[in-house]
Amino acid sequence: MILMDEEGRKIHASCVKKWFPKFKRYLKEDSSIYVKKPNVAPNTSKFKFAHPESKLNFYHDTIVKDCENFSGSAHGFHFVDFNTIVSNNILESNSFDIIGHIFEYGHMDTSEQDKSKHKMLLHLQDIEDTKLKITLWGHNAYYMHDFLANNNSLAPVVVIVQFARVVLFHPPTLILVSENGQQLSSSGIKMIASKQDTEHDDFLKNHLFSNIEDLFEPLEKKTVIIVGTVKGIRQNIRWYYLACSNCKKSAKEKESSTDKVDGSHEVAEIVTYECANLKCKNIKISVIPRFKIPLRVQDNTGTLTLTLFDQEVKKLFKYTTKELYDKNKKLGNNLELYPMELKVVLDRKLAIKIDITRYNVDNKSNLYGISRLTENAYIIDELEKNNLTPQMKHERKCLYRRRDVARRNDVKKN
Repeated sequence: MILMDEEGRKIHASCVKKWFPKFKRYLKEDSSIYVKKPNVAPNTSKFKFAHPESKLNFYHDTIVKDCENFSGSAHGFHFVDFNTIVSNNILESNSFDIIGHIFEYGHMDTSEQDKSKHKMLLHLQDIEDTKLKITLWGHNAYYMHDFLANNNSLAPVVVIVQFARVVLFHPPTLILVSENGQQLSSSGIKMIASKQDTEHDDFLKNHLFSNIEDLFEPLEKKTVIIVGTVKGIRQNIRWYYLACSNCKKSAKEKESSTDKVDGSHEVAEIVTYECANLKCKNIKISVIPRFKIPLRVQDNTGTLTLTLFDQEVKKLFKYTTKELYDKNKKLGNNLELYPMELKVVLDRKLAIKIDITRYNVDNKSNLYGISRLTENAYIIDELEKNNLTPQMKHERKCLYRRRDVARRNDVKKN
């Protein structure tokens, strides 16, 4: 069992078969109970749905009674934002809750004979536009499959998943065939095949390593990995842009005028926005600020400006663009200058994935965006270790020798 108190704190509980008949009528999901004299023991379970340290055991002298006035939450959700999960900041041994809307889903995988191993892949998106893949198993998969198959509404389908867990393995590949290459459900949610490389493969296996000096004059279209330290943020380039609410492309302010409705025959100035995307030309749009931070990144060969966008910003700090924009606007700060809150990215060492596009090659342009980044110490160390110049290898060897000598001296002193 998982028990929850009125403050929302959860703990594992169990009862051996021998004593279960004594408590059976009380132990029902969503019922409220008083528990007196349970035994408290260490929680040795490898996977923990609740309090990581302790669990309760019901024995012969434990007393359980109905509770009629429980005033706590009915569900006790503990939501984790998607960015925390995709940044590998969740322990595999702990459970958590998530909420998001379904924007893609796969078919039911019934390849296993055991029905509890039948599964379905969902792609969820949260309010920050971070995307996450989740796999539903057994009856949960069938429940969701049946719902989506019979859902005729075009409204977004929002899902809450409670007691989810992270498992680190390669995402499954979906093979879906239809006449036009994609299939739409009756609810308008797209079914497509999708596969995202793991962070390990993306940085250490799939792409070539590059030094910053090799990016000054790009010669061919490709994807590369660099390791560099953020040394600054450019002040002469705006740290955000106003994004179209329809397509997220850049939008600009457009002034127009209309007669006031008060009968004064005066003209009122109205501020509207126009999207740069031609597909939004005849659509009324609103705008939302999104990050576009020009970072100065440096390695031992040079320094380059790389643009950091919303998706990857979330791996470095928790602020949203709108929070910083509204806060600094309210304080009367100059929005052309980057907020002090962004300084948390300075002096942080990153492994960065960069796409060199056809535009970069044709125009000899070294203006690049950051496709993906990580602060994973193991990945950064492996990249540096495998791509050191002879001089850097010699310097690192000398550093390790000095550390070993210092440690030996410490041992002798002690």
